[in-house]
Amino acid sequence: MKFIASLTLAALAVAGFAQVASAQQQKTYTINVSKDSTILRAPGACSSCPEGDCNRCTRGGESTLDVQAGLRVLSTAILGFTLPSEATQAPDRLDNCQLLLPNSLTSLQQPLTLNIFSADPFWDEYSVTANNAPAYGSQIGQVTVPVWNGMPAAVDLTAACKAAAAKGTGFTVYLTPPGTGYVQFPSKEAGRPAALRATVH
Repeated sequence: MKFIASLTLAALAVAGFAQVASAQQQKTYTINVSKDSTILRAPGACSSCPEGDCNRCTRGGESTLDVQAGLRVLSTAILGFTLPSEATQAPDRLDNCQLLLPNSLTSLQQPLTLNIFSADPFWDEYSVTANNAPAYGSQIGQVTVPVWNGMPAAVDLTAACKAAAAKGTGFTVYLTPPGTGYVQFPSKEAGRPAALRATVH
């Protein structure tokens, strides 16, 4: 009986070690956005833009990202990320991928829900405009910005991250406003960037 008990304890110990080893093999990365910009679309004139054309404004490198929908203006935020090499080499190794947004800079009186769309990852932060920005892909999620400069909850984008990883490319998303509304976030230049939290095995 003692021999059987010893074998049982040994088996349990091995199983426990295997579980610990499996957990230790997972890695979680917090990946700050590598490029970000506001995309301004408006039919009117903007004196600070090339030839006064709002759709030719370059907003990359600014300290803020604007998401706004109004009667004559539409601003969206575009965010580009580099995925972990483990994921791009083998997408099935990506266990979880979440979008983390910083506290907003806008004191909202009521929560504002933004739509999240995928996009082509090939764009340049300092030259992207409404005229050359990548087209929207499919909607991959939503995020609700809380009141009073709150921090949005993490958004699970695992499926979309895996799809991008399978192409071996970066991962880009748009934050777009609902019918009306305005919210502003700090950009990477402000030192409080958006990020991805990615777990791989």
